[in-house]
Amino acid sequence: MQLEMQNGKHAEKHAEYNMGDVVEFKPKETVYILKFTAPSPLKMTKSGGENMTVEIQRVDDSHGLGQAWVPAKNLAEAREKLNKMIEILEWLE
Repeated sequence: MQLEMQNGKHAEKHAEYNMGDVVEFKPKETVYILKFTAPSPLKMTKSGGENMTVEIQRVDDSHGLGQAWVPAKNLAEAREKLNKMIEILEWLE
């Protein structure tokens, strides 16, 4: 923004920006390590766009203990992504 003098008064001259010149910086995703219990047998729903690793050990006939590495912007988003893919009985964190 520039100021110009017009008849003894200040007048603002605004710069015009082309949106093609603006670079958008998206927040980086952090890989969250989530620990949880899941039912046994486990049902998994994949859409094909998931970028996470899941490891589950069966404890008994009704549940298993799991750990997942999920890239997300925050913990809530990481839990939501994992919960869309598999049923979580309890978060262990």
